[in-house]
Parts: sequence; structure tokens; C-alpha cells
Amino acid sequence: PCDRSHYLIWTKAKPGDFDLRFEFRITGEANSGVQFRSERRGDFDTWGYQADMDSAGVHMGCLYQHKRGPVAKRGQKVHFDKQGKKTIQEMGDPVKLLKAVKAGQWNEYRVLAKGPKIFLWINDVKMCEVEDYQKEFALPKGIIALQMHKGPPMKVQFRNLRIKVLK
Repeated sequence: PCDRSHYLIWTKAKPGDFDLRFEFRITGEANSGVQFRSERRGDFDTWGYQADMDSAGVHMGCLYQHKRGPVAKRGQKVHFDKQGKKTIQEMGDPVKLLKAVKAGQWNEYRVLAKGPKIFLWINDVKMCEVEDYQKEFALPKGIIALQMHKGPPMKVQFRNLRIKVLK
């Protein structure tokens, strides 16, 4: 069992606008994600956006943020104004979108962050999108980190990580 979340942090850069692609495989009773536009915190912790994934399919394809919790669930298009007012539009059926994920197999995740807009895809299927103008939470750049969430024994694998930093 993992008694607290752990992160493998990329220290070479703190990108703002980028197109990140990677493959992941998650097995067992597992929860994980990739932090981006995030800050480092003590004890190798992080704070910021997270492209979420889990083996139960509850958080798969969702955008999470530590203080706000779920920013956008699978199948949602979300807008935050400067004051933090959240507007949600449905853009797809979360149950149907989850079918794009191959449980226990390698899947490709794509995170596109451009200005206030963030898009998440798994296996070329758009899971959610966000437009965030709330400065307190919408960091313009930050670290990228791979997460292993606290909880029961699990296996989370990442490979073929590639990033294109956008001008």
C-alpha cells in the first residue's frame, strides 16, 4: 500500500502552452494522473491541474485541480470566469466516452494546453475541455509530474512521453 501520493517530477522545464502525449497502463485498484501547469510542494507533493486516470473509470479522462477537486468530468465542457463562476455544458455521454479506454492495456493520453484552454483526449477521443480565467487556480505554466496516488497496491506505467512546446 502507498500511504501518500508520490510524483516523478520533470525538472527540465515548466511549460505553459504545449501538446503533451504519452501512453499509460493502469492495473489493479489504481488511481493516477499527470500533473501539469503545477507547482511543487513539500515532500515531493504537487498542486495544480491533473489529467486524471483510474482503473475504476470514475476519474478517467477528467481534469482535476487540488483545491477545486474535479474541474471537468468526462463529457463536460467547462468555463470559469475571472471570479470563479463555473459554467458546465455537456459535450458527450461519459459512459460512451469511457468505452474508448482499453482497460488494463496501453492507452494514449493527450493534453493540449493553450492559453486558458485545456483539452484532454484518450485514444483520440475528446474526454473534456476547459476554459479557465480564474487566476488563483489557472496557472499559466508549471511543472509536469507523473503521479502514483495513495491507496492499495497498484501498478501504473507510463511510456513514450513527448511534448511539443507551443509558441
